[in-house]
Amino acid sequence: MISEKQRDVITSFTKHLTPEDVFDVREDWDYMFKSKFKVDYRLVSKIPGGLKNKTVLNIGTFFPIDEIYFASHVKEMHSVDIGEDIINAANKIADKEIHPSFRDKIKIKVSDAADLPFENNYFDVAFSFSTLEHIPEKEKRDKAFSEIARVTKKSGFVILTVPNKLNVGKYLKSISMQKRGTSPFGYEHHYTPGEIRRIMQKNGLQPIYFASSAGDYSGIVSTSHDFFIRKFGHRMGWLGQKM
Repeated sequence: MISEKQRDVITSFTKHLTPEDVFDVREDWDYMFKSKFKVDYRLVSKIPGGLKNKTVLNIGTFFPIDEIYFASHVKEMHSVDIGEDIINAANKIADKEIHPSFRDKIKIKVSDAADLPFENNYFDVAFSFSTLEHIPEKEKRDKAFSEIARVTKKSGFVILTVPNKLNVGKYLKSISMQKRGTSPFGYEHHYTPGEIRRIMQKNGLQPIYFASSAGDYSGIVSTSHDFFIRKFGHRMGWLGQKM
């Protein structure tokens, strides 16, 4: 059941992004480079074999860029979001963008991340890219983390990416916008890299690789410099393996 706080978030999100005219995120090169390639897809690249022939869960979708990108690779991909308008928009875009040969493998449907309609140990890989932080209630966010772990197979992989509390400038800006009611997402919770690591461990996941939107100055400065500043990237996340 959708809470009033969650409904407010969905309203803010869909109003800002306009489900009838969804912005193609592939045209936002800053977002693609800093968030998708440096964080999300870098973490995917650390999974042995990537997503080839794997059963995959994606928590949170709107413009279905991940579904479009991975449709030809996965065995089966389930993408869920709590907002019905969001899912309707994602399905319409997927129908246009994904080749018919692969479209049946992509299942996009309404579901609550804190109450997933899947069996235990169903997915080879489960990920949430910049989504769970928009759940207003802490207990529901915690339940969503545990649900992702529950539906992932033993030895399977989980990726969690969120905004980084250690990036103080972006964190304070987000808090200010939320207080003024001008945040495009309605609600956004920031985590530190250590908090996400501990959340994974609490849910039986072994963190094995960290990535963020900062760093990657290889060939210009030392790799130790990269290692130091990486924890301060605005977007960050972990790849973990279920033990």
